[in-house]
Amino acid sequence: MSLTAIKPKGPKGYPLIGSLPKFASSERMDWLQSITSTYGDVVKFKLLRKNFYLINHPDLIKDILTRDADNYTKKIISFKMIKEVLGESTFTAMGDDWRRKRLTVQPSFRNAKISSLATIMTDCIEELLTEWETHCDSGKTIELNAAMMHLTLKVVVKALFSSTLSDTDMKDISNAFIPLLKGANTRISVPIKMLYRLPLDKNKKYHGYIDILDRIVFRIIRNRRLSTNKPSDLLQMLMDATDEDTGIPLTDIELRDEVMTMFIAGHETTANAMSWLWTILSSSSNIREKIEQEVDEVLGNRVPIASDFANLPYCLNTFKETMRIYPPVPIIPRHVERDTILGNYQIKGGSGILFSPHLLHRHPKFWDAPEVFNPNRFNKEEARQQHTYAYLPFGGGARVCIGNNFALMEAVFIIAMATQRFRVNLVSDTNLEPLIGLTTKPKFSLNAFLERRQTISD
Repeated sequence: MSLTAIKPKGPKGYPLIGSLPKFASSERMDWLQSITSTYGDVVKFKLLRKNFYLINHPDLIKDILTRDADNYTKKIISFKMIKEVLGESTFTAMGDDWRRKRLTVQPSFRNAKISSLATIMTDCIEELLTEWETHCDSGKTIELNAAMMHLTLKVVVKALFSSTLSDTDMKDISNAFIPLLKGANTRISVPIKMLYRLPLDKNKKYHGYIDILDRIVFRIIRNRRLSTNKPSDLLQMLMDATDEDTGIPLTDIELRDEVMTMFIAGHETTANAMSWLWTILSSSSNIREKIEQEVDEVLGNRVPIASDFANLPYCLNTFKETMRIYPPVPIIPRHVERDTILGNYQIKGGSGILFSPHLLHRHPKFWDAPEVFNPNRFNKEEARQQHTYAYLPFGGGARVCIGNNFALMEAVFIIAMATQRFRVNLVSDTNLEPLIGLTTKPKFSLNAFLERRQTISD
């Protein structure tokens, strides 16, 4: 290790527990922001007896995710906890196993394949908007986050299984998945293995939810293998995918792991981001009017098709800006395999590395007026000036979220189709405080009332 390398500084913390009380508190992000303001873009602190480094510079994060990615692995307890749900999927696997799976699965998520799922997306959105019309006519409010959670789960399930999914299966998936997701969030936020090995009722229920989903998924996979029908859904794309070197397809267990990953990745994060978007538009009439103008000009009253996605840039940019302010995953952890130099800093092997899209997306060196909501940041010309690794709503490098194109098309179609019919207005006394844990979600209910738009044909 170079003698000239800098040893990062940071808060001392308490004996034995280090900075755990601060890191585990509801003010975690405020504390992380304060230590970067005090110590700079590389900060060292302890959680219990383990050293952690908070990295808040895009050049260094780029090195972590690209140049020396094999030294910054997912051998960290939060990923070990989520393996209970996701198994060895492309999200949790490492090394050669990850490379093989990623190369096998990735073609199923290319733009052309995702475009084929546009009708599934719009059908699900249409069902939700029909429900919204009933609420609108009766004067009832809606809870935005619940509505978006319901919609995005339905979209991802339908995209995976299309018509092979029964109404009973859909109900069972919803009833099991919501509490499973809550339990997974808790385990990742408080990753203390001993707590979850205790013979407590909540631990038994948690594994029971996994068992319910496993039974449904494995049954669908088994029936699909026996059927001559080949629907155009994600499951079939994954079943048809083969290793480019060996020609070997994914096993049933590997298919299950990818399906469970899509449940998690394609559901809560998009739902939370969409919830925040509606709250922003509720108080930003100029941005809402620009979206309405774009939607009216491009779509009128017709349902969008895949090719419309490229013609709705302001809808897309508004969603991207929402993810800047409210990144789906606020903190990304890694494990340092060996002693290394990161930039000019000494980083000890065996430590943990953290970088935070929540902080990075507000970094004043890389964003003009970072607290101002401005979709124009993502216009082509402006976007070219951005540091690629200063914006990480889907992560970055070789392990960038494989479903990012799916999430973006889904979000744009939700925005466009809802805008055709409604204005979403937040109840005036709504508390907008975020709950920042594994994801960035609303801490309180987001109640809103719906106002019918006078469309261009009215």
